[in-house]
Amino acid sequence: ILAMAPMLSYQMLLVISLLQSGTSMETETMEAFTASSSDSSTFVYTDDFPVPELGKLHSDFTNLPTNATEVLIKVFCSSVNPSDLSTDAYLKPKPLGSDVVGTIVAINGSSRFSIGDVVWGDIGANADLASDPTIVSKELGAYAQYAVALDTQLSLAPVDSISLFEACGLPKVALTTYKALVWYAGAPWPQSVGGPRSPRVLVLGGSGGTGSAAIQLAVYFGAASVATTTSSGNFDYCSSLGATQLIDYHTTDWQDVFQEGDLDIIFDTVGSAGTAADALALLSKSGGRFVTIAGALAPSWQVPAGTTQNNFINSDTNLASAPQLSALKDIVDAGGLAMPSISVYGLDQTSEAFATSKAGHVVGKLVISITNDTEVS
Repeated sequence: ILAMAPMLSYQMLLVISLLQSGTSMETETMEAFTASSSDSSTFVYTDDFPVPELGKLHSDFTNLPTNATEVLIKVFCSSVNPSDLSTDAYLKPKPLGSDVVGTIVAINGSSRFSIGDVVWGDIGANADLASDPTIVSKELGAYAQYAVALDTQLSLAPVDSISLFEACGLPKVALTTYKALVWYAGAPWPQSVGGPRSPRVLVLGGSGGTGSAAIQLAVYFGAASVATTTSSGNFDYCSSLGATQLIDYHTTDWQDVFQEGDLDIIFDTVGSAGTAADALALLSKSGGRFVTIAGALAPSWQVPAGTTQNNFINSDTNLASAPQLSALKDIVDAGGLAMPSISVYGLDQTSEAFATSKAGHVVGKLVISITNDTEVS
């Protein structure tokens, strides 16, 4: 490998290293960023947390997909999502973290995967506790050198098309956007001549992780135009993703930019009070759709005829997201999706990454390198 290094890209070297170092178990403890309670003061980095055992998920949770097989992943990287900044009080202590990219090193039964496969997924699913199925808790575990996941929530990672760090920033935000647009906004949208016209889309919060994915996927799925709200300093970034109309939320209310019927789809990643009612008033009354992942819906009497509204939480549907991840891999491979703005932190810097996320205004994603290699290439 060393002799070949000058001929190989940094990305290829990382994949080779991940594959070669990731197909054996040589330790009973691992580095991890863990929580021992719901109190964020207990969120700490440790270098001696027990490596999780296969079977753990079926022991901790019930009502899992009947065809799910547990796999053990040697994790390369994860990322920070708003939902990662807090946790409940159940099944503690445990590592935090949702997004995962890594190598499968063990399989607990029959699976479509093989040892050595490089996979990606979002293991921050909400699931019913085995001890009390009336209680829902988070799965988690990606901020660690090893993580157990269900094969039903993984697919092969698009490591030939984008960097591993970019891949780490995508699963949750891409799944959230994909499901929101496909399940609730009718994507992909017709492109036939003489057929229904392509929709005019507004993404609220275009420079964050979900917004970055939303602009790109809206373009990929055939939107006629994609407007977005962001700060003026992020105009070039959002334009590079495919946004065709840019609204500086510091100086302009997006509600004042559009007239009734100007928009067909509004995707809200911000969740400001009153957004639903304002959005519904501007949507086309011939199939206009409002989808939010962060805010409340409007009361039914404020929903005009010909429009719909939906509130969507990705983690509620993430125990069996393999088909959507596979579709997203194809989109990445086709050049339709990436995460071009990333900042990389080592696992032992996760607290610092959390502080940056809580401060707000992150452009793109904050990635956690489990190997503590923070070089981006």
